[in-house]
Amino acid sequence: MKSLLSLLTLTLLLSAVALPATYAQDAMQEGAMKDGAMKDGAMKGDAMKSSTKKGGFTSVDAPTTGTATFVKEGNKTYLQLSKDFTIGEAPAIRVTLYRAAVPPKKTYVAAQYLDLGALTSKKGAQRYLIPTGTNLNDFKAVAIWCKKFDVTLAYMTITP
Repeated sequence: MKSLLSLLTLTLLLSAVALPATYAQDAMQEGAMKDGAMKDGAMKGDAMKSSTKKGGFTSVDAPTTGTATFVKEGNKTYLQLSKDFTIGEAPAIRVTLYRAAVPPKKTYVAAQYLDLGALTSKKGAQRYLIPTGTNLNDFKAVAIWCKKFDVTLAYMTITP
């Protein structure tokens, strides 16, 4: 799993931007995780390890800003949205991993994505637990999806 995380990077569509682990730690320690925005407990500072790259979201049906990284803490892996993450209005927003590099604008097929849960907040840092046993190499994008209307709101391509 450790080598898998080393291979994973999140990229901008045009370029990759380095993200030191300390940046992810600082973002999380600057109050970004307050008021229940965290899933599965609080971060434990020194126990956190971050991937070394980040990428930006591409807006599709909702204006979206921010980045995401995979974060390893102990034996758990999380998808971490940055403190500058924002997304426009939509109902029933879900955070997913998608098998294709560019998810469809509409009509998700259940076998093609892994639902990580409801979006905790339309603004700010938050993280989502990746289920144990998930092979991240099977997924090529992080997608923010409106379940009610079955449309992609934003996505970010993941490259190894």
